[in-house]
Amino acid sequence: MLEKLAQLIKNAPSEKWQVEDFCGIDQLHLGGIGATHKLLDSLDNCLDSIYGLDIGCGLGGTSRLVWAKHGCSMVGLDINTSYIDAAKMLSASIHPAPKCQFVVGNILHLPFEKHTFDFVISQHACMNIKQKGDLLKGLYAVLKPGGQVLMHEVMLQPNATEADIIYPTPWANKKDESHLCTWASFNSLAVKAGFEVKDFEDDTQAALAWVQQARAAASSPRATVVSKPTFTPVLPLGPNAAAMSANIQANMQAGLLQVVSTNFIKN
Repeated sequence: MLEKLAQLIKNAPSEKWQVEDFCGIDQLHLGGIGATHKLLDSLDNCLDSIYGLDIGCGLGGTSRLVWAKHGCSMVGLDINTSYIDAAKMLSASIHPAPKCQFVVGNILHLPFEKHTFDFVISQHACMNIKQKGDLLKGLYAVLKPGGQVLMHEVMLQPNATEADIIYPTPWANKKDESHLCTWASFNSLAVKAGFEVKDFEDDTQAALAWVQQARAAASSPRATVVSKPTFTPVLPLGPNAAAMSANIQANMQAGLLQVVSTNFIKN
């Protein structure tokens, strides 16, 4: 992936890449870059939110967008070394350089002091985490008093079970790699960790519409005529990207997955 990415950047039509140019590979969560903009709306009224942590940051797209649109300094954390190397490579191609630091690490063992960050962002970072209570306690610890957690996550629908889900998906190739839970369960763990739920929105139908539109555009005959985007999900997700997309759509259409956006406040 890194060699291909370096070549694509090198062969750019312009030497001045913009943050949005990479959304085809660094905004792979449901809803794409539009969902990220929506999630970040709550930062507009929080002038003290200037230093943030992006957990499970992948290729760093959300971190760079927060910097570009809100002027915040960001730390992106991901356990995948290749993703972190790619995040650094993409940031280095942008001028001026984003105020983003990318670190390899486990979100269950955050390598930061207590009361470090004004806010934390999590986009599709929790589906592989079994110990969700420990994750929330860790986030609570590294936040400053009054800090917030902005989450855009995939959950199980109330009547669904993990065994119902079709794999592979973008977060797991098989069932034993995934640890989904319901919103009710996750919300209970957040309150137990000390958070207050400020906002909640069910984005499932919007996410499903986005997936359907994206898949239809990819399979449209026009896609063979118009030059395809340089940066596509196959680069970070691999050859199973199409199957993952199809399974996400199938799981959502079957009423198995819920996509939520929420805002937790540290009391």
